[in-house]
Amino acid sequence: MTAPTLKRIKTADGFMWEIAYAGMIKQHSQSWQAVIFYHQAMQCYQRDAGSLSALLHGPDPTNHVESTSSTIQNDP
Repeated sequence: MTAPTLKRIKTADGFMWEIAYAGMIKQHSQSWQAVIFYHQAMQCYQRDAGSLSALLHGPDPTNHVESTSSTIQNDP
């Protein structure tokens, strides 16, 4: 996961602030709104990045589940 980004972009309506994080892009016209959302995204990123190594090295239960359904072969 990449860290959040905050940048100023030019649109047809003027300049906007754009914050990108976790596949989401938010745009704000007021800098205080952008800064608050950016700081919240950074807190989430720091919390997630700290636990990401545990998730990557832990067992993935979806890869280790054995099928309990029986397969019935079709008779020709």
